[in-house]
Order: sequence, then structure tokens, then C-alpha cells
Amino acid sequence: MLFTELFRAIGVPVTVRSLMVDYCDGHGNHFHKPMQAVAPPECVEADTEIIAGIRKELEKQGYHICGIVEALGDFEMSELEGIFNGGNCSKCPMRILFVDIDMAMKEAGL
Repeated sequence: MLFTELFRAIGVPVTVRSLMVDYCDGHGNHFHKPMQAVAPPECVEADTEIIAGIRKELEKQGYHICGIVEALGDFEMSELEGIFNGGNCSKCPMRILFVDIDMAMKEAGL
């Protein structure tokens, strides 16, 4: 990853967490976008801190978070787009950080 390599080249190690955030507006329109959390290894945020930070920022804009998935590995943003939007999800290990259960049940018609 270019960004990580730049920091490493100047002697600053960083940890990058690659995320896909699914969210919706008050009209029920759904959106998703890749995001990355970048921090020095000693300051890496816990899952709960990442979820709270993303939730706070999107709620300021009037959105509700439906789910957050983390792609495990080192990726450029363009690669994340390909993974999440290009149907390459099965080629990358992932883990779920957050799912709004009420929203998921509503979408499933339960």
C-alpha cells in the first residue's frame, strides 16, 4: 500500500484497517463505501472505537449504519472498491465488525 510504504520509508510504522460501511438515509436509500482507519501500531483503535467513530460521523450527516465489514489484508482504496463492489469478496478474508440486527431483520421481512 502506497500510503503505508510512505510512512515506513520515513520510519513511522502504521497499521491500516480496511472497512466497508453499509448505511442508509431516512428515506430508506442504502449506500456503502470503503473506508480505512490508519494509526500507529500502539494506537490502533479497538473495534468498538472504530464503530463508534464511524457511527458518529455518519449520524452527523443524517445516516444510519447498517453494517461494517473489515477486509483482512493490506489494500489500496481502489483495491477495496474492487473487492467490495466488483464481486471479489470471496477472494479476501473478512470479518464482520457490526450489524444492526433490527435493520437486518426488517430488510429480511422478519
